[in-house]
Amino acid sequence: MRKALIILAAALLGGMSAAEYPVEKLTLCGGAVAENGVLKLDGRKAYAVIPGTESVAVVAPGATFACSVKPQFEARKGARNEIMDAYFSKQGVPFTLCRWGGAISSRIRNAATGKYEIVRCYALPKAGAWTHLAFVIEPAAGKENVWNFRFYVNGQLKFEKTVENLSPDVGRGPVELGKGWAGPWMFSGEMTDITVEPKVLTAEEIAGLAAKSRARK
Repeated sequence: MRKALIILAAALLGGMSAAEYPVEKLTLCGGAVAENGVLKLDGRKAYAVIPGTESVAVVAPGATFACSVKPQFEARKGARNEIMDAYFSKQGVPFTLCRWGGAISSRIRNAATGKYEIVRCYALPKAGAWTHLAFVIEPAAGKENVWNFRFYVNGQLKFEKTVENLSPDVGRGPVELGKGWAGPWMFSGEMTDITVEPKVLTAEEIAGLAAKSRARK
């Protein structure tokens, strides 16, 4: 299954690595704009879809989501589009990676309970500046329904947590960019350096992504 996904993604992206998704190859929705290698989103209706990612899921052997973001707003509560910026989601919204208030937050629905497992990291991207973010989830070795979460900011590990009794449910829709639960939950700003891998990238690999990202230019 994973081999077929890699071949499909490579074909769709004109020979690029399956992990690399240039914004020009995205499906743009709701007025999203792709310009000079940057995806521009208005925080209201605009979002993008990564073609061929229906099979990318938070299941064994794990997954990695990474991108560079330049938010329009600082994180604070109250006003529209300042409450939450969604970075990655799956169509049907059983999984979301976002900035929510004062934290970077992953939300994964537990298939066994129907409830969401929320893990937060308090190292935040700044408005008006590029920041490289990466999120990794992997099953704990030899332990059933136990998962390790890791957040990286500009290539550095900022937070990790082990979650027990989690049976992830991430649906069968494609990976989306900038789309949360609509309205004020959507991302307002710019995105690039988009990486999605149906496997766990090492700390060295994530540092390498950050080193060549727009956040370092």
